[in-house]
Amino acid sequence: MKEAHGKVPVTLLTGFLGAGKTTRLNRTLSEGKSRIAVIENEIGALGVDGSLVANAHTEADGVIELANGCLCCSAEVDLVAALEALIRRHQRRPLDRIIIETTGLADLGPVISLLEDKTDPMAEDLYLDGTVAVVDLCSFRRWVGTGDGPIQSWSSGFGMSSSQAQPAVGPGRLAALRSFWRQVAFADQLILSKADQVTTTKDMWEAGEPAIKILQGVNPVAEIIFEEEIRPLPAPRGPQTSGRGECLGCLPPAFQSPQAAHLEGVGCTTLQLPGLLFQEDGLFRWARQLLQVPKENLEVWRIKGLLAVEGRGLMLLQGTGDQVNLDPWPEAVKVPFVVCIGEKGRLQKADLEASLASCATATPQLQ
Repeated sequence: MKEAHGKVPVTLLTGFLGAGKTTRLNRTLSEGKSRIAVIENEIGALGVDGSLVANAHTEADGVIELANGCLCCSAEVDLVAALEALIRRHQRRPLDRIIIETTGLADLGPVISLLEDKTDPMAEDLYLDGTVAVVDLCSFRRWVGTGDGPIQSWSSGFGMSSSQAQPAVGPGRLAALRSFWRQVAFADQLILSKADQVTTTKDMWEAGEPAIKILQGVNPVAEIIFEEEIRPLPAPRGPQTSGRGECLGCLPPAFQSPQAAHLEGVGCTTLQLPGLLFQEDGLFRWARQLLQVPKENLEVWRIKGLLAVEGRGLMLLQGTGDQVNLDPWPEAVKVPFVVCIGEKGRLQKADLEASLASCATATPQLQ
């Protein structure tokens, strides 16, 4: 059903790498209560999230995937074209909602400016309903440390095991820190995810209190949604009073203004794995060691890919921090692959290939 004021609400769904954005989007789509179109964005030439969403979407033309770049980097081209295509579709087959899932490193500022521009022709058909940011409470508690401010607290762990010595904050990690806290500052709603992995149910609120205090210090006006289980995204709230971005003033000065090259120092390496079989236990060990124990020449924050696993078939590998999952994948792919995101200059392809070789059932010829 079209909104009473005649426009389709657009929701920005954001959150850092591995926070659980796609999981919540799929739960929303699986309800089947609304006609929802999805714009999916990924870093890397080979994507997984678009297929994950398509598998949960009931309409074949409901997903538009923008690959190999952040929405903020292509807001003037790809995103505009995608939204214009959905407006044309809406005129033929009405939509109830559009959800844009950003990459985990997106800077929302340019996208919000685009969607709030009342002079843009798209404003006749669309409006920005809100920004929903998913925060991984399980990892955030490791990031908190003992510092009082967001930079100190977040750089103390960065999603890695708190028992391990942390490498110096490089330009990529600083860029990622900046992206995360700008996502928090722009949010209308903050969903605290993975609370069930933190502690027992009765202690969840107490366990989440330190994270909530820090988040509210950056964005005191956002609605905080504490999840004990995965739920659909909140329903559209209707047009909101402009004022997004006012909480940027709570951030350090270096984080307050948009930057043209906001991902400077962030690297993304893709390994293609044709014809290879991997051992399940070995993959778990490889991913956990890579994510939790930064080496001099390797610093990986996020792993995602589709691999052939011995005795299991094609599997989806996802990992961040000490959380690694391996799940069945229903579709064939031309070439299995793994995407690693981390500090540029510390994602050497040869080193990643060598570390992954130990998990293969035969000596691999990685490409």
